[in-house]
Amino acid sequence: MTNQEISKAFNLIFTYPIWRVEIDAKNKLIAIETRNPEDTFPYFNVITFEGTYVLQDFKAITREWVLGGIQCKKLILKKISNNSPIDAGIQIIDCFNPQYQETWFNYVFINLVDQGLIIRPKTVVQGLELFLNIQSMSIESKNLITIKPYSSQLVYPIIYNGEIPLFLKDFPIDGDIWINSVNDYFIWAFYEKQKNNRYQIRLVQSTREMLIESILAVSGLELKLFNIYFLIHRQIFLLTDNKREFVSYLV
Repeated sequence: MTNQEISKAFNLIFTYPIWRVEIDAKNKLIAIETRNPEDTFPYFNVITFEGTYVLQDFKAITREWVLGGIQCKKLILKKISNNSPIDAGIQIIDCFNPQYQETWFNYVFINLVDQGLIIRPKTVVQGLELFLNIQSMSIESKNLITIKPYSSQLVYPIIYNGEIPLFLKDFPIDGDIWINSVNDYFIWAFYEKQKNNRYQIRLVQSTREMLIESILAVSGLELKLFNIYFLIHRQIFLLTDNKREFVSYLV
């Protein structure tokens, strides 16, 4: 049996509300798109799994740029238009040296793949596709044999539909219970309703028969979140409903 206890990894509050989050699990980096509510202008942040800033409030070229991904320690941005989720425009920024960046205005972002992007010239409606190598920041011919799909290693918990274990019956559970297995134990998550009609999220670590530990991960939520949390390896990540706070726990 593991001796790992639930412990907080970090708690960060960003300058502006969070709009999108992408993960580079291999390099343990998290990219966060935030937007200024006054003018909807995007700002991009990159942090480590320990909650240390690598890139903070990097301002986009214009408000049409959104977070496309993060891979190989590179921040990937793509451009959208008012009438379509796709427009010509791709920007790649070195997270640790943002002066090292490249922007392509004549190519459309199609898909994120391992070590790169599938892109298309904006003058081509369909058919011709190319490979943008993130490491070298160069455009190459598309070789389907060598291209591998991108794996984010991100895991969401599933809703538990079985009989509620005895060690959970004393908790004031409000709604569904979510579960993940981590090594030789389980992580349970659920909402509890506070006296002020707000919600809190509880994390419980257990074996099949016995509770190991229980903590309140987040409290004071006005509404339940669409995704209660996501997991990478043995680290849980949660957003709060103020849309600026990002919390993480080691489990």
